[in-house]
Amino acid sequence: MNSKSFFYDFGKALYHVDSFYDEFAKKSNVSSALLWVLYALNDGNPHTQIEISSDWELPKTTVNTVIKEIQKDGYVELVPIKGKRREMSIVLTESGKKYADSVLSDLYKKEGEVYRSLNKQEKEVVSVLEKIARGLKGE
Repeated sequence: MNSKSFFYDFGKALYHVDSFYDEFAKKSNVSSALLWVLYALNDGNPHTQIEISSDWELPKTTVNTVIKEIQKDGYVELVPIKGKRREMSIVLTESGKKYADSVLSDLYKKEGEVYRSLNKQEKEVVSVLEKIARGLKGE
């Protein structure tokens, strides 16, 4: 296998996985952007909009729009970060946690099924993918 065929196959696999998440979002009646923001926030840790945008490769304006929408619904709180004038920490409220769990629970189940079917070497692929992403970005 050469680099061209590797990245061709890699790209196809990547987009098949990505399309699964897009279809899941549609079936759940949420946008893909909302799905990923909820996914990011539902790890129990506070995040900033910049972190979510960077970690999940979402446009900053998209993250901002999603955060404003779910803030109106009472699903997140914006908490000032000491020493940072404009940056806020985003935290799910109790109702936000329930909402995120209701949207994501079937997804977590499916991911769990897939994960359990992987062997040890296949589970290590994440570190390889991170290395590929850093290399393609020139980091």
